[in-house]
Amino acid sequence: MIRKSIPHIFTLLNLFCGCVAVFLAFSHFFHAALVAVMLGVFFDFFDGFFARLLKVESALGVQLDSLADMVTSGFVPGVVMYQLFVISGAKSVDFSYQYESFSLIFTIVPLALIGFLIPLGAAFRLAKFNLITEKVSFFRGVPTPAIALFIVALPLFIHHPLLVSIKGYVLTPIALSIIVVLSVFFMNIHWKMIALKGFNRSNPWEIFLPIILILVSISMIYIFGLAALIIIIITYIVLSLLKNMFGV
Repeated sequence: MIRKSIPHIFTLLNLFCGCVAVFLAFSHFFHAALVAVMLGVFFDFFDGFFARLLKVESALGVQLDSLADMVTSGFVPGVVMYQLFVISGAKSVDFSYQYESFSLIFTIVPLALIGFLIPLGAAFRLAKFNLITEKVSFFRGVPTPAIALFIVALPLFIHHPLLVSIKGYVLTPIALSIIVVLSVFFMNIHWKMIALKGFNRSNPWEIFLPIILILVSISMIYIFGLAALIIIIITYIVLSLLKNMFGV
């Protein structure tokens, strides 16, 4: 019984990190929110790892994993994107409603609601993933945790001392809208992404492309710290695009 519960504990830790990240994102503690999401992704990896290691994979584990990912890798980046729209200066609208002694007054940024397309796209991808019965060593489309890390790292990226000059280009409603649309698109595209495990050794590109990604990741983290997640994930997408274009 205890052995079967170990993967579920990691999954619930992932969900807990996602809940904490939601609070941090609403409070504009973006750096801390990114750390919480990274911890969630860490736990997300190990729930599957221990399920396979202990041979306790189950239908419950699959569903619980997707529900946790929906928060950590779906809702959290949606909240961060909403906040970025607000910071970008998108127009806000005041709403008020009163009935007898009850009154409701709040402010909303309508354009910022575009950010919540990200959790919608994540939900669709996770639902499709749950229907896959065959075991493969690669992903089709960018995994939701990768998109989540990309979005949640955006505030750090645009405020990094070496990258502050691009802030005016990224922190605009148009640019943010494009990022949202591309994020949803890449999550659900049918591309075969670069695999970091289960290499086909007869195909040198199966080994060469991941090595490029690893080298870029190490060098970018050394220069930009956590803000490098943006560059790393873009590199991952570009290399996967080349892989699909040239059939390597």
